[in-house]
Amino acid sequence: MLTEQIMLQETQDRWLIGSRPLLSKYALCQDVWMDVAMKLFAVALVSCVSMADAWKWAIAFSLGMAVLVATCQPYMEPQVTQLQSLSCFCLALASAAFVYDWGWLARLTLVTPMLLMLWQVRCPDCTEALAERLFQELQSELPKLQRGEHCELLVQQIRF
Repeated sequence: MLTEQIMLQETQDRWLIGSRPLLSKYALCQDVWMDVAMKLFAVALVSCVSMADAWKWAIAFSLGMAVLVATCQPYMEPQVTQLQSLSCFCLALASAAFVYDWGWLARLTLVTPMLLMLWQVRCPDCTEALAERLFQELQSELPKLQRGEHCELLVQQIRF
């Protein structure tokens, strides 16, 4: 993870510089396929609307994407993975709620991702972000370390 981030920061290749925002949201640059999978998921949902049994396909696609995101965990921050997976699962539940006319479940599926975001705001930091901050702090102290001098780092986890 850090090695790829360093390579992205130090590169002179225009293509990599331009794709830095896209590549930096994934834990590994090779997980960029998830962006393509999410686009295909959106196209599949839109295309199944005109089918007679669209709700079955919507549930199948949504559950499949929720499982895929939860098992692969491609995003740099685990909060994004959790939110993406839960949102896909809620979309599947909402499809079933609309078919069976369960208004309370449809409303609950709209509120649930927002409740997860509120829960995640309590502790927005993750180990990946902490590792990134440690690396940035060490970058400024690198000349001292190369000379063999002692260096002290102060990096704290963010909590509210």
